[in-house]
Amino acid sequence: MALNLNIPALKDDPIIIAETRPQRISQKLEILHSRNPLDIAAHLHGELEILNRQRVSPSTRVQALDAYRAVLINTAHTLAEDYSNAALPLHDKAKLAASATESLWLELGYGYKLALVDLQNQLIKLGTDKTSAHAIQRAMHAVAEHATVYYQTYFSPPEHIWGDLHQLYFCAVKLGIQNIKIAAEKSVETSNAAFSTSIESTYKHALLMSLADPQHLTQRNVRLAAEYLAFHVEDARISAVAPLEVTTSSFIVNLTSNKPPIPYSKQKDAPNPDVDILLQTLDLVIGIHQDLNTLQSNQLPKNGGIPANANIDEYIDLLTYLIKHWGLTQKRIFNRTQTNGDIELVSGLPAIYQVTNNNTSNNVENLKSANATTQENAQPAIHPSRWHIINISAVGMSVRRHPTAEKNIRIGGLISFKAKDEKNWSLGLVRWASCGSKDRLDIGVQIIASRVQSAMVRIGNSQYDEMALLLPEIVAVKQLATIVARVGTYEPARQISVTYNGNTHLIMLTKLVERSHLFERIQYSVIS
Repeated sequence: MALNLNIPALKDDPIIIAETRPQRISQKLEILHSRNPLDIAAHLHGELEILNRQRVSPSTRVQALDAYRAVLINTAHTLAEDYSNAALPLHDKAKLAASATESLWLELGYGYKLALVDLQNQLIKLGTDKTSAHAIQRAMHAVAEHATVYYQTYFSPPEHIWGDLHQLYFCAVKLGIQNIKIAAEKSVETSNAAFSTSIESTYKHALLMSLADPQHLTQRNVRLAAEYLAFHVEDARISAVAPLEVTTSSFIVNLTSNKPPIPYSKQKDAPNPDVDILLQTLDLVIGIHQDLNTLQSNQLPKNGGIPANANIDEYIDLLTYLIKHWGLTQKRIFNRTQTNGDIELVSGLPAIYQVTNNNTSNNVENLKSANATTQENAQPAIHPSRWHIINISAVGMSVRRHPTAEKNIRIGGLISFKAKDEKNWSLGLVRWASCGSKDRLDIGVQIIASRVQSAMVRIGNSQYDEMALLLPEIVAVKQLATIVARVGTYEPARQISVTYNGNTHLIMLTKLVERSHLFERIQYSVIS
């Protein structure tokens, strides 16, 4: 089949001849072992760029790429540490690391795709299936990792990502090699998962990561979801399209498009069996449910999909999220209305505490905590940032960052906001993010409460007061009064003291309503 992949043009008379001898490549890489990851990335990118701009036999090209691959993957994972926990929009260091990682995956993918094109253009293809399968799987993995960089930086992947993935899989199906087992380094590609993989498994993994709606996940959870999925991807099935009575857990993939998969129920036209395939996730979701039940029993699944040192609560939240996205078609409950206006916004519990506290100057200096996330001695004055409202609904809104606004947004983080003429600060939760050029940032905000009361709490046997927020009862939506505090606050029937407006009360925590990696929201009852 004719391939129209995203690859660079080749030069007939290159000035510099690429190094293609695996032993020599390994020797050069060994010298770089102790250097800064950005320096290693620059060297790898330079060598791959030279290799991918000149004509080399496909077998020689694949051998050279394989020699670079392990170091490239480890370097990319090291660089990811600089942007995988960064606030949005990214600061300069995180941008630099993300750009370098993106370039590495792009060039590695170029190389394997070039090898595949040359293999397919050979007049005699006898005996090339194994090399073709190797090139396709490695190319697909590089393209999928390239997409992951976009997910973790909240940019939309370019369309050629999906065009390439679909073509690579379609090519493998035409050759009948999509299920050939291909060796995968345990520590590099599958992160403790199987020692072998296949083109179909790699393709399903890429499809499912897109369906996880990663703009709603933290950078860390994007990677955790990818690693968890590696253990369970075989439970998802690809098949020919067919009429379905129940469309839950079913998605359509158009192999001739440059678009990600879409839920079967959202397909406007009847599927075309010549170019469409069906991805079914029911067995996958059942397996995740089983893992979730095990975690809720305070045990780890025995399949090894969750590390022994994992935070069980974190994985309970993640698996619950994945079940919703891989098993159910998400629907918007409230319509959003286009609007025009600006708001003032602050981000994070310390800032929200300050702007909602009428006696900040008297109370802030008394706040101490052994927990670094709430340490608040001599907190400088908070200056709200300006954001523009894009649209709004009964329960949320989309807002766009003003160029002068702070770079301090995190998925799953708390924000407080108000219009210029409003007196009270409202509380919201950042549900999703979308970044663009020149530090453009749009975020989706779930509105939690229209009023917030700052408070100080003393938890357990702690000798220090910590910041918290009290949210009033909302009778109209049957929402009981809740308290927002740091992660780890909630224990069933735990009693804590709460001080606000000069009065101290003893309360008992009764129900965990919501939790992210940054806060817990808890129902309570007043004891005294």
